[in-house]
Amino acid sequence: MSHALDTNSLSLFYRDVRKVDPLSREEETRLARLWHKDEDREAARSLVVANLPGVAAIAREYRHFGLQEMDLIQEGTMGLMHAVKRFDPDRGFRLMTYASWWIRASIHDFILHSWSIVKLGTNKLQRRIFAGLQKARNTIAAMDGTQAQEVGAEFGINGHEYQEVAAAFLQRDLSLDVEREGESVVDTLAGASSSPEEQVIASDWSSHQEGLLHTALQSLSERDRYIIMQRHLSDPAVTLKELAKDLNVSIERVRQLEKRAMGKMKDCLGTPE
Repeated sequence: MSHALDTNSLSLFYRDVRKVDPLSREEETRLARLWHKDEDREAARSLVVANLPGVAAIAREYRHFGLQEMDLIQEGTMGLMHAVKRFDPDRGFRLMTYASWWIRASIHDFILHSWSIVKLGTNKLQRRIFAGLQKARNTIAAMDGTQAQEVGAEFGINGHEYQEVAAAFLQRDLSLDVEREGESVVDTLAGASSSPEEQVIASDWSSHQEGLLHTALQSLSERDRYIIMQRHLSDPAVTLKELAKDLNVSIERVRQLEKRAMGKMKDCLGTPE
């Protein structure tokens, strides 16, 4: 009975959401300023409602964890509401680009808290690895092997073993950021079909990733930017020892500078801890 109710609620949700028109950049900026300057609750509500299709699109990526899609959407909506409170339209990017961090973090926490009812046969190590995927460094290691050996060592396993476990968590039902033969995957979603709003949001997220990275890097000093570029954007990544020699400082000092620079980038992007 509960499953039937959830399915019905989900259908009603998609029916109502598709009646909402997407906001233009100008209208989104206007509403965001109304909320921040005048605490206009109706403006905040409009921002939340207009971006609900994006929450649903992200929630679908986590359906394979065995939780109800409507529950994932509700948790993602909480993340969206939190993002609306903090969103600064004058930074130059769209609300959904910024809110994606918060939406994913909220869903991520919900999955961890609900793990006992997810029938995946997980163990303590798998839980730790999944929790660690909130860090960009760990996700990159899982996806392309960069620093996989170092990341794996933090969990007491080798790089190959780390990639095998982490990859299972990253194999979502569908990734909206990937194109197949020139067609966005969101165009081929089964069941509750993707709306034009969802396609716009997926495209917006992809097109702004480069801009976000550029913005974050520009917030750093020249030295800090160099460290991040060498440690996280070079293939292969430069070791701490090599950077220490290059900068004529200790390895520990490079580690401190890297940690500080990553913190600055997170603050610049409004990334949740």
